Amino acid sequence: MKTLHPETFEFLNQLKANNSKDWMDANRKWYQSMRDGLVDYANTLQQSFAEVYPMHVMDPKKYLSRINNNRRFHPDKPPYKTHFALMVKRRGPGLSDYYLHIEPDNVFIGVGLYHPPRELLNALRDLIAVRGQDLQAIEQEPSFKKVYGSFQGEKLKKAPKGFDIDHPYIELLRHKDLVIMKNLKPESLFTEKGLKEIKEAFQAALPFMDFIDEAIASV
Repeated sequence: MKTLHPETFEFLNQLKANNSKDWMDANRKWYQSMRDGLVDYANTLQQSFAEVYPMHVMDPKKYLSRINNNRRFHPDKPPYKTHFALMVKRRGPGLSDYYLHIEPDNVFIGVGLYHPPRELLNALRDLIAVRGQDLQAIEQEPSFKKVYGSFQGEKLKKAPKGFDIDHPYIELLRHKDLVIMKNLKPESLFTEKGLKEIKEAFQAALPFMDFIDEAIASV
């Protein structure tokens, strides 16, 4: 199994210190080598995840996020992001992604709905209103709690419009974002033990991803 390219963090550190088009142009071959390593790593994750879930197999290049910052509305941003990100699409595009953030001293897994559009947030709340007990059970599952602890995300201080403050699932309904996250040791990305840890975290997230996907599919 292929682990992450050993120079990945060194490249990102150098990019952070020299974030310019001139530097990137001069180091294009180095960047391409790091990118090829990410593709290999994404493919390894896809094969590993397929052992616990019937993955929608696709070109792992499609898991990679762009290194360029979108400066159309934020022209003050530097030209390039100083992290890499992989978005594993277990069921193909359009449904929940298993996100892996790769940055020196900041490596984490994330799944869920972050700043969802109003229509999707409403669909999630409608689903929680009738199946909140299922979502509570997911959060209390020992394998889930061991990896993720509890649900995260910004919440309303009061009940959302259309719901009573004494609704049995009000704590879930108050979520504006509904996500789960797990921090990883940066060095874990370079070991087979780390790959196993990510695979186990993916498996623990599956019931939560199913719930999120049901909300997405209803929109």
